[in-house]
Amino acid sequence: MIARPSLVAVLTVGAVGALGTARRSAAADGASEDLASGKPAQLEGVTDVEQLSLADLLDTQVDVASKKPQTTRETPGIVTVITRNDILNAGARDLLDVLALVPGFAPGVDVEGVVDLGIRGQWGHEGKILLQIDGQPMNELLYSSLQLANHYPLESIDRIEVIRGPGSAIYGGYAELAVINIITRDAISLDGVAVAATYGQIGRAVGHANTSLSFGATSSAIPDLSAVGSLMIGHASSRGTYRDFSGASYAMHGNSDVDPMFAKLAVRFRGLRVSAILDNYSIDTRDGVGPVMAETAHQGFRGYYLDASYEIALGEHLTLTPRFDLIRQIPWEITDPSSEMFYTKTVSRYTAGLALSYDPARDVHLLVGVETYADRAHLNDTTIVGFQTMFGDRTDVAYDTIATYAQLLVNHRFANLTMGARYEHHSAVGGSLVPRIALTKVMGRFHAKLLASQAFRAPGVENINLSNGLDPERTTVFEAEAGYEIGEHMFAAVNAFDTTIKKPIIYEYDRDQMTELYQNFSRTGTRGFELDYRVRYPRATGEINYSYYTAAGKNDADAYRVPGNDSVLLAFPTHKVAMSGSLDLYRGLSLNPSAVIYGPRHGYTAADADGNPVIGRQAPTALLNLNARYRDLFVRGLELDAGVYDIADQRLQYLQPYSGGHPPLPGPGRELVVRLAYERAL
Repeated sequence: MIARPSLVAVLTVGAVGALGTARRSAAADGASEDLASGKPAQLEGVTDVEQLSLADLLDTQVDVASKKPQTTRETPGIVTVITRNDILNAGARDLLDVLALVPGFAPGVDVEGVVDLGIRGQWGHEGKILLQIDGQPMNELLYSSLQLANHYPLESIDRIEVIRGPGSAIYGGYAELAVINIITRDAISLDGVAVAATYGQIGRAVGHANTSLSFGATSSAIPDLSAVGSLMIGHASSRGTYRDFSGASYAMHGNSDVDPMFAKLAVRFRGLRVSAILDNYSIDTRDGVGPVMAETAHQGFRGYYLDASYEIALGEHLTLTPRFDLIRQIPWEITDPSSEMFYTKTVSRYTAGLALSYDPARDVHLLVGVETYADRAHLNDTTIVGFQTMFGDRTDVAYDTIATYAQLLVNHRFANLTMGARYEHHSAVGGSLVPRIALTKVMGRFHAKLLASQAFRAPGVENINLSNGLDPERTTVFEAEAGYEIGEHMFAAVNAFDTTIKKPIIYEYDRDQMTELYQNFSRTGTRGFELDYRVRYPRATGEINYSYYTAAGKNDADAYRVPGNDSVLLAFPTHKVAMSGSLDLYRGLSLNPSAVIYGPRHGYTAADADGNPVIGRQAPTALLNLNARYRDLFVRGLELDAGVYDIADQRLQYLQPYSGGHPPLPGPGRELVVRLAYERAL
């Protein structure tokens, strides 16, 4: 089930970036600027990322780690960049496929069929991994969680920038362990209309079936005016049988459908950017919190997003950017009052921010900002059954947060220095101060990084509501990376990390009382390392990466513990290997194999004689995938892809990363996938 970013870009750990559209994106977004010169980072004459050499890709620029474009080898973070070309070569079906080959990531299941990711052995589901689309946070605001299975549209993505590490000093309380920043295609890179349809077959059942439409246009009558939009409607199903610990079961097909609908429209005029998103995602579920539900429940995650910002040039080296953002969501909604999972609440966030970017000297950059946001939530139905609860004795609740941040970047011949901090005060849980410092250096073919950061997780609305008083999590992370270009066609990098989380906020479910609870535990964390080796030739690319973590001496949280083995945490393998490659066969035809091997995992896999869940060990799982891509088939702009995921039909089981008593959720297994797409300039 795990696809792969071909490799032009999981040519990553720090590589790739602005991709073949680096020149177009820099011109359209003004985002790719060289820190020393202030000029756009352009690759003249390059319109296809496959024309780029390995050195070109390593020297392209990203801004996810600092909000100031720097090369991936200089940027103050452990960064992976996945290009559009990688996604298409891979034939990826959803973000789970795309992120599967990123070092450190592994999937897990929460409740009610929701699948998300862990990073470096830590469960990142509720407010610990920030997902952004063009700078717009997408985490739902009640529990702060993500839902990644067949959710967001891949066809409109230009590139994905991932920080494999903390980002709270810039992004706040959802960026505790990682940041996933999705950058969609702009009007210049699209410059026309694109349509695509994907169909997957799992045994005799439909697997992934998605359709998308995108357009981009610039105005000849009004200079600097552009618009871009996209629409994705989809469906995904699974197969196999889900069994709870009492012996009850149900067939996954028809009871675990995932149906996304996602639309985005963005308009830009000079420094003004306005975007609107409609996200209507739904899941059919019978697994609930573990025991098989009597009837299939239809669960909705609806979100409405409006974002506006305006870059005001106050001088040649000074820019002021006000931003306003509105989010309205109805997540985890089940409106049937007869369902044991009945739940319907609305949450809104109103954000206002101001950022100042200043280059006082050639090699110095200063970023300062302030933002405030107001969270408002209310019950849509006052019937208190299932999982519906009051906010104390009220039907609504309100929280306010104010934050300020600052960052200084200095380029020096000895090393590049990054220093910054963020202070955020939440009206219910108090303040969090998180500093960071980084030293990076590129010396010819060699680069090195030393990073020290603190981060935090801000509790969500329901985290606070379902607790007896929470403190924010506080995280300290130390990282180091070294990389070396081995000739013109090879690159190797290794990074090490040490993560300590104090007062982790962990979800618990009382099966007897059918109540949810959040509380702070003492401490958890992991340490480990990640290796990445890549090769790139004009007609062939390849990568292998290895991830390792251990929790030995780091974890005091029983909810994550595996009895008798303190080096591992629930659900996530201590060892993971990912391999991928791309071979151009003939005039636009390429063959793209990949493999992801998860080491042994531990989770609640069986029950004792009294029906109580017990922890078991799952054997290593090897997922093998193959995708063929044919570009410009018969006519320019027409593409045909055909692939097989999980060739050996291993059916990866999604394990629950905490002691919630949820049995493994069966993965889809072997799937045959075909994609047809056409793009035409207007």
